[in-house]
Amino acid sequence: MQADRHPSNQTARELAARERAGRQLADKLSGLALNDVVIVALSPESVALSFDAAQRLGCELDLLLVGQIPAPGHPETTIGTVIDLDVPQVMVDEGLARQFHVPPGYLNTERQRQLSDLERRHFMYLGDHDGPSHDHAGKNVVIVDHGVEAAILQIVLKRLGEAGAHSVRVIPAVPIGEPLDDRAVAGLLKRARRFQKMLH
Repeated sequence: MQADRHPSNQTARELAARERAGRQLADKLSGLALNDVVIVALSPESVALSFDAAQRLGCELDLLLVGQIPAPGHPETTIGTVIDLDVPQVMVDEGLARQFHVPPGYLNTERQRQLSDLERRHFMYLGDHDGPSHDHAGKNVVIVDHGVEAAILQIVLKRLGEAGAHSVRVIPAVPIGEPLDDRAVAGLLKRARRFQKMLH
């Protein structure tokens, strides 16, 4: 079965490079001889590569979103992270919070803002078609990581394991070309769901 093509906002060179990287990822996973595989992109930037690999393998594709809490007055510095799991996980660097003299109520306000934004982005990218939130119990989960902080990655690994994933692996990936826009990312995820329905 022929996999869907990528959105037209990519250059031919970027498309070829992404397809080549997706083929290499699929070949690597095929060599592991895993059953019931789900590929989890850990950022929208990982979706294009993950999409190619998932369609070559005929496996599921998911996107796990991460929000960042900035230091007050210093948006370039992240002092906390919110992860879009079934029960959202919030992680705060207490040392940085003290260093930037975070005022009372700031973290709670930012936490709520990030949760609202993650809910908006979740619906934009995944709609209401993903069933139980990131429910991959019994599956062999492969996380495609574009450089998420190690502490965040550890939380994701722990939570997926606790939720019943049969195994969890992390494969680092290098971004190729310009990031896709939100509409293109949502389109690939929708195509991946449609492709799964055609297979089952």
